[in-house]
Formats: sequence, structure tokens, C-alpha cells
Amino acid sequence: MSDVPSLVIIGGSNSLLRNGWVDQLKKLHPEPERVVNLSIGAATTAMGIYWLLSSTDLPPNPVIIWEYALNEANYSAHHQPVGVLLYHLRWLFEICARRGYPVLPVLLYNKAEATDEELHPYREKLASLLKRYQLKPVDARRFWRLRFAHLTPDRLYKDNPHYATDTQFPRALAKLVLARAAGAVIPRDTKPGNGLAGRDLRILAPSDSDARAFSNRILSCDIFPLTRSREIQMQGQLLACFLISSPNEAAIVFRSARGRRGPFSAQIGASESGPALQLKHLLLWNPQNPPLEVDGCLTITPRQKPLRGPIVQHTMAWRGPPKGEAEADPSRQGGVIGLLAEVGI
Repeated sequence: MSDVPSLVIIGGSNSLLRNGWVDQLKKLHPEPERVVNLSIGAATTAMGIYWLLSSTDLPPNPVIIWEYALNEANYSAHHQPVGVLLYHLRWLFEICARRGYPVLPVLLYNKAEATDEELHPYREKLASLLKRYQLKPVDARRFWRLRFAHLTPDRLYKDNPHYATDTQFPRALAKLVLARAAGAVIPRDTKPGNGLAGRDLRILAPSDSDARAFSNRILSCDIFPLTRSREIQMQGQLLACFLISSPNEAAIVFRSARGRRGPFSAQIGASESGPALQLKHLLLWNPQNPPLEVDGCLTITPRQKPLRGPIVQHTMAWRGPPKGEAEADPSRQGGVIGLLAEVGI
């Protein structure tokens, strides 16, 4: 085995592009089988946590490459509170610290950000958090301006959120990431009393017998269809829900003896080009509605016709209640695959 570290990438759609920077990283690594890509597009760090906690075959002693900054800037621009996004990122750093995993943040930018047409408050708060955890990122905008200024923004980018893959920039960025990975450090919170001590994260799922097996090129799991209420026994705080979503889902409500959250739309928009079933997440709290406390039973209830319009988060949709023919065809419906809960230890 070479001295080059194993790499696990947790990021968005730019990390999934054919001939993109991660494909180039695999070509540059002396043992490409030790480059594991757990990226999921149109998601945030919460999805990265799901993959990190669910994966059982990670390479030993990996460096975690975090590349969700671009996505989270976009989520924050669509009303997702920055505090929620960065709290989940703190948890990712905490998990890596407990496991002894170094972390290298790779900061990508929308085209409008790279040209300073857009400024997201998320970026400044992210920079403060990385400094707090003593993490020095690879900054793609700075790298472009220093080494690839001859590329115009229109040449550097395919569209606003995606870099072009037919320039030398993705390969050069991959070389920089590979060089910097060897010096990546384990996150260390420099502010004592960070509130995460004595806590942990768990992925929880219903235990019902009517789960349906689901498999595609990135995921194999059990789906619990949203055709009836589901119960999960837990003690802790509810942070997020993970779904296989379709255009044919109900709205869902999360309820415990302490309160309720929702309804949230579990639908995605109908698209002729995208897959009919997609891995999605719902972030279930905000500063005004802190994580739901559960001390016993959490109930997830579908609402085919909610009394008020459901909460529609970024990358989700709501076209009204699912049609009857869709309900009758299980292959056209998804469901819950898991919850992210913060629990005591």
C-alpha cells in the first residue's frame, strides 16, 4: 500500500460529474480503489452524515473530503437557516474527531459567487467554523484566480452550479486536493463546552415487516412506504429524515408526546430527464422550532390532503395529493428509509 492516504469524498453533484474533479482524483491516486465517493447531489452535510454512519466498508484511516459548501450556500439562499447547516457540519467534524479521521474541506462556488455577483452570508460563517476547528480548506475560487485566471467564468463553468469538465481545471484541482490530503488534520474544536459531549448521532428506521427492498447504482436499502403511519422507538432529538422520494408522495407529519413538526412535502418535481425515485433528505428543525424531543415513540403520519400547505424545502416540490393510480402502483412510490437522531450516551 502506498503512503498516499485513502480518501472518502462527501459532496454534491460536482463530485459526481463524469471527468469531473473526483474522476480525475481517482486517476491520479496510485490505488484508485482507495478513493471512495459517497457524494449525493442536491443535498447537504446531513446526507454525508447518513452515508458516513451507514457505510460498513470504508477504507482504513481515510481522509474525509467534505465538498458540500456550494450546496449549502444554495440551501441557505432558499431559506434553510445557516445555523442548522453548520450545526450538522459540527456533528460531522465531531464524528470524524471521535474516529480519528482527518478532514479536508474543498470549497467549490457557484459561477455567480466566483464572479462576486452573489454573496452568501453562509460563506463567512463557514469560514469562522473552519477556523474554529483548525481546518484549512482547498478554495477553488482562489485557485482559479491564482492559477487559471486565463479561463473566463463562461469557460470555467458549464452552468451556474457546475464546473465544466472539458478544461484542465478539474485535474489541477484534483492534484491540489491529493497533495493537501497528506497534511489534513483531525478536527479539533477550540471552543470548550461545545454541547456535543455526552451526545451521539444515530440512524434509526421503522421495524415494520412491510418494508420494500430498493436498489440502484448507489444504494441498497429498505423503503417504508408512506401509505400508513410508521412508529419508531427512540429517545433523543429529531434532526433529519431520509427518503426515497417520487412525484407521488404524501405530505408527512412527525409527532411525539412533546410536540409535532410538519407537514413536510415528501415529493420531488416531475421530470422527464431525472430518475423517478431519488434519495432526498428533509431537515426537520430551525432556530424557531428546535429539534423535536422524543421520549418513547415517534410517529410519522402521511397526510394525503393536509389542512394547510406543507413545508416545501429546497429541491423538493408539492403538486398536491398523489393521484389514485400512483398510489396503486408501488413501483412509482418511495418512502422513509431512516431518521437522523441526536441521542444521549
